[in-house]
Amino acid sequence: MKRINFDLQQLQAFVAVADKGSFRAAAKDLHLSSPALGRRVAKLEEILAVRLFTRSTRDVRLTRVGEAFLERARAALDDLESAVLGINEISARHAGRVSVACVPSVATSFMPRAIQAFCEKMPNVRIRVIDEGMADVAAAVVTGEADFAFGFHGTADAPLAFEPLWRDPYVLVLRRDHPLARRRAVKVADVSDESWLAVARTSRNRQVLDEYFSVRGHPPQPWLEVAHVATLLAMVEAGLGVGIVPALAVAKDHPTLVAVKLSDVDATREVGLLTLEGRRLTPVAQRFYDQLRAMFKRAQRK
Repeated sequence: MKRINFDLQQLQAFVAVADKGSFRAAAKDLHLSSPALGRRVAKLEEILAVRLFTRSTRDVRLTRVGEAFLERARAALDDLESAVLGINEISARHAGRVSVACVPSVATSFMPRAIQAFCEKMPNVRIRVIDEGMADVAAAVVTGEADFAFGFHGTADAPLAFEPLWRDPYVLVLRRDHPLARRRAVKVADVSDESWLAVARTSRNRQVLDEYFSVRGHPPQPWLEVAHVATLLAMVEAGLGVGIVPALAVAKDHPTLVAVKLSDVDATREVGLLTLEGRRLTPVAQRFYDQLRAMFKRAQRK
């Protein structure tokens, strides 16, 4: 079988002339001189041993052979473009940088395992975790500082799309040596005489609890308030009191602390992934997003 040796530039020249109906217009579109464009088309006709155009002083028209060849030329160029884009995407998926904003309770409990699993498959990707309160997490996505975020629903009126993944209940956190630590569940009344700790009213976690108790009775009054759940846990660990925190914030194998269900409190927060509406994730960010989603769903089934 005879080998046909024409190149990409000749195909592009042919398609451009067919689209524009003019050598001059096609040459301008391809940033070539008219003679240079003409030589490319002539060389292609010579290689194929056919006439692709009929030319006159007024216009340029495809021959019947040219019309048939145009469809195949377009398909060849489209296939080549798809192949190049595919290679670029594969490359982008295996290298680059992804920035994830994340509330601290998820950052400390779930994110380390997720990052380890991701880096085993994608060792050339650099990851940045912005572990802040929910207001800052939402702002990071809106400004573009973060590609996407882990947070909870109903935190801001910004144009954020929310994909729910997990209903995270609020639990009582105690030291393991507390008399009630071995119980499967307790009531708030059981610990009413304890020293109570809480996060500040500016925290979204505090707001969720205040909203819950506003229609179901008054919450326990704290003697000590802190800015972050992680700080509250440290205070409980130091023996300064007890508190109500999201279940994800307390590791099941924590050496000092234990989370106990509150049988008379069913407050929850809905944890999920947040993206800016209308913004498309980069390939590497999309891959990390998809992995986090899959990991959470697997954890739910256990």
